[in-house]
Amino acid sequence: MSRPRLLAGVRAAVVAVGLAGHVAVAAFVFDLPPPPETGDGVPAGFAFAFALLGTAAAGVLTTVAYGLPSGEGRLRFGPLADRSCTYRLVAGGGAAGVVGLSLTIGLAMLLSGRPATVVWVLGVGLLVGGLVALALGGVAVAVRLGVDGVRERLGTRS
Repeated sequence: MSRPRLLAGVRAAVVAVGLAGHVAVAAFVFDLPPPPETGDGVPAGFAFAFALLGTAAAGVLTTVAYGLPSGEGRLRFGPLADRSCTYRLVAGGGAAGVVGLSLTIGLAMLLSGRPATVVWVLGVGLLVGGLVALALGGVAVAVRLGVDGVRERLGTRS
């Protein structure tokens, strides 16, 4: 198997694992029991905190995996497959951030009850994933600009 096909397979698998993580967290939140009317509700609070951590991890995994090298073959997917990894990372992070913000602030406020909680948790995951992807893309661009500046200063730029 060639290296580009392997990269495409790894990218597709990691994105699929991230999306499956979102589905698993949504199912987990949907099945959470309501906090008790009497008592402290600490177990329910810890379960909700674990759901937030899980959705943040799934969001980061999904958006950062979209920025991996796209490879070639049937597993090469996405509208930006011909662009650079940094471009896909920043564009995917921006899109995930916008969708996450609209789910968190918009759709979750229109719904009520358990579906609102599920949408809000998924929105938080996409928002966190988008912000991490934007930060990583910004670091990649800054490093690239710094390397180009040093090369230009030393006169070794070709």
